[in-house]
Amino acid sequence: MRAAVRSELRKLFSTRLWWVLALSGGAYLAIMGVAMAFVFSFEAAANDSADLGFNISATSRGRPDPALLTYSIAGSMAYVFPLLIGTLSVTQEFRHRTITGTFTAEPRRHVVLCAKMLASLPMGLVMGAACVAALVSPAALVFAGQGVPNGLGSAETWAFLGRALLDFTVWAGVGVGVGALLRNQVAAIVVVLAVTQFVEPVLRMLGAMLDGWSWTRFLPGAAGDAIQGVSVYDAMADINSAEPMGFGWAALVLAAWGVGFAAIAYATTWRRDVS
Repeated sequence: MRAAVRSELRKLFSTRLWWVLALSGGAYLAIMGVAMAFVFSFEAAANDSADLGFNISATSRGRPDPALLTYSIAGSMAYVFPLLIGTLSVTQEFRHRTITGTFTAEPRRHVVLCAKMLASLPMGLVMGAACVAALVSPAALVFAGQGVPNGLGSAETWAFLGRALLDFTVWAGVGVGVGALLRNQVAAIVVVLAVTQFVEPVLRMLGAMLDGWSWTRFLPGAAGDAIQGVSVYDAMADINSAEPMGFGWAALVLAAWGVGFAAIAYATTWRRDVS
């Protein structure tokens, strides 16, 4: 297993995929961070709420601090990047037919699948560090310039950012499960983008507004947000909507999605013949 994990790590870091997605995610979050920081700064000034205390409780129904709400964009909106890097790490092998050599070198396919999932975790951590830094740095400067606390002097904020890194790390593993299940690269990209950018956000907004939709808190994106403890969806949540999960349960639920996808893939598509 150790040799298989090292091999998968070399594959990941020897291609342009990881840094292209890291740059893309960083640029996207830098723009979003600056924009949202200005929006929340103006709102805080209008409501005379610049001196709000920090509120990072995942179960709190109050509106989170403007700075933390902005920083939460990393996990709430950009989790698609580690998800994609995990997905593409599998589908690229099928697209370029290098999977044949991989299975020849290690014929135990369950070992290959586990190695890919384990190797994706440090990649997700690297992706998370790049994205969080790209978001927080300019957003914190905007808050400081607008006279709104940016929270960087608070240990609670750094704990929140650490949970965001964990969120990114787990999402990369989930991506491996998705890629193993779908295999076709184009189909995988379309499904990932459709679900993360449209289907799940719509379901979660409905869950915040409608009675009987508390099951939406178990969706993977909702679980990822609960790992962080704060989400931009908190700003839209109805006070009667279901309480989000705690940190421990959220981490287990998100990991279960990844393991579940991988288990289904292993039972179906992963054991098919390749050419």
